[in-house]
Amino acid sequence: MRIRPTTLAALAALALGACGGSTPTGGGLGSGDLLVGVLAPFTGADAGLGPAYYAACLAAAPSINSNGGVGGRQVKCQKFDTRGEPADAVPADSQMVAGNSNLMAVVGCTSDEAATVAPIVDKAHIPMFCMTGQTEFNKTKLKYFHRLVPADIYDAYAMVGWALYGPSPAPFHKAALVFGNDIGSQAFVEPATNAFTKLGGQVKNFPITLGAASYRTEVASVIAYQPDVIFTEALGSAGTFLGELKTQNGGKMIPFIGTSATIDPTWFQQVSQAVGVSTLVSNYGGVDLGYDFSGPAYSEFITNLNAAASQFSDAPKYKQRGSTLHLYDGIIMTALAMVATNSKDPTVYNPKIKEIANGTSGATDVHTYKEGIDALKAGKSIRFVGAGGQNNFDQYNRRNLKNSIG
Repeated sequence: MRIRPTTLAALAALALGACGGSTPTGGGLGSGDLLVGVLAPFTGADAGLGPAYYAACLAAAPSINSNGGVGGRQVKCQKFDTRGEPADAVPADSQMVAGNSNLMAVVGCTSDEAATVAPIVDKAHIPMFCMTGQTEFNKTKLKYFHRLVPADIYDAYAMVGWALYGPSPAPFHKAALVFGNDIGSQAFVEPATNAFTKLGGQVKNFPITLGAASYRTEVASVIAYQPDVIFTEALGSAGTFLGELKTQNGGKMIPFIGTSATIDPTWFQQVSQAVGVSTLVSNYGGVDLGYDFSGPAYSEFITNLNAAASQFSDAPKYKQRGSTLHLYDGIIMTALAMVATNSKDPTVYNPKIKEIANGTSGATDVHTYKEGIDALKAGKSIRFVGAGGQNNFDQYNRRNLKNSIG
């Protein structure tokens, strides 16, 4: 896996049936609008996650709809708020599944609620693209589950690698872990702790309650520990925590390294307002997969994302958010799979998603929905290489990270 350091400055400069061959006719694709359910937190401590996923759908829908739709059917996007809480996620998930017979795919399902919602979606036979890195999904038996992002353990290892082997002022040898005390956030703690201590570092966990008005006591504990680096995520609360840290520490900031989820416009805005842009740029490092942010797939993605501002003003902010790119690709692949199998039945088109992602011998690379439709009409097998790059699912429908090596 290629891990690319990301800073605020960088962001600102910010087929066919099983035999292939046959031309889809659309006869088995049904009629009426199709729905992509965006199942994610839109309120609560992790409310910053849902908008990035919603933006992906708003960008993917016009790519499909302006090129004939799915056999003439138009794709719509709808938010289903999990609040980042399993107790709230289950009724939202159940209502989404039970109340929408036209549901073609689900995107979102974060680590906060994936363990409770993914089985419900799977039982309904709806393809899902989940933004969870929890280890319990590393070898999942859920047939309709797809993961286009690394497991949390890779983010944890990347943070450790940066701390020990990254650019100056690294190396660091004493780390404080500042993550929310929720399920998703704490998933990073154990692998980061194990890796850092095994390589000779010292580490201590300081879990915080996300959304609190102040972290004075927690900040004092971190300062007393005297770390030379902080590993963090703390979505929605990082600005408050780091701002208080700078104040209590006499105006000095302890360097901090964030997960890939911190590469987010809302996170940057909150933290920069709390500590100042210059402090953020000089003390922050974030880890993520490498992206090219170029090519025909990305160009169409950007065009559609900018146009989506008429529906969701913040949509263009997610132009370099990895999760937005991947979910965009997942929706496009699902639509292509439906056309390729000439079926509205997810039990039929779900396996085709993996085939379109991985490609088969002699498959034609396509980068947009239109390219895919044109190739299918020409009787060709296709492989979709999208805005987020190549995919290649393994036997557990996880994106094979070997394809991120650059």
